[in-house]
Amino acid sequence: MPLGKKQQSKEYKARPNDVIYTPKLVAMKMIEMSNITPNMKVLDPSKGGGVFYDNLPECKKDWCEIVEGKDFFQYNEKVDLIIGNPPYSIWDKWIEHTIKITDKFCYIMGVFNFTDMRVRNIINAGFGLTALHLLKIDWWFSPSYLVIFERGKQSIISVEEKRVVCAKCNKR
Repeated sequence: MPLGKKQQSKEYKARPNDVIYTPKLVAMKMIEMSNITPNMKVLDPSKGGGVFYDNLPECKKDWCEIVEGKDFFQYNEKVDLIIGNPPYSIWDKWIEHTIKITDKFCYIMGVFNFTDMRVRNIINAGFGLTALHLLKIDWWFSPSYLVIFERGKQSIISVEEKRVVCAKCNKR
């Protein structure tokens, strides 16, 4: 649903493909993967229909939703976990804000959003990829990954820091 002018964030202009409601089965898998405990403060950064927020186990929970006047980019409290399905058109900006306010996040990333550069930037910010689950939602554009990144944790994938060049000519 398009946002009205007063509901637009300075940081975000809605695009039709950004409003993708997550199936409950997927949200429940992400919640399970996240190992949420009652003492954790958990943020659903783009609540939408509430499939994450409404199904969180006992914890200190909060939410943002731009169309309800709670802009994620204005949220600056520290949280233990951020879990959700962010708008794909602003992934880099979204991740940048995410890593400012949490040490652990669980997001859905389409295979075209789970890029070398994006993963490299998250890892270089001190996070390790600690869980990854591949799934295909039939009506979505591409397969997706459910990912958990945690600050200071060993990553289950490694990233080559140097560009690999031709051994014969030392060029790309």
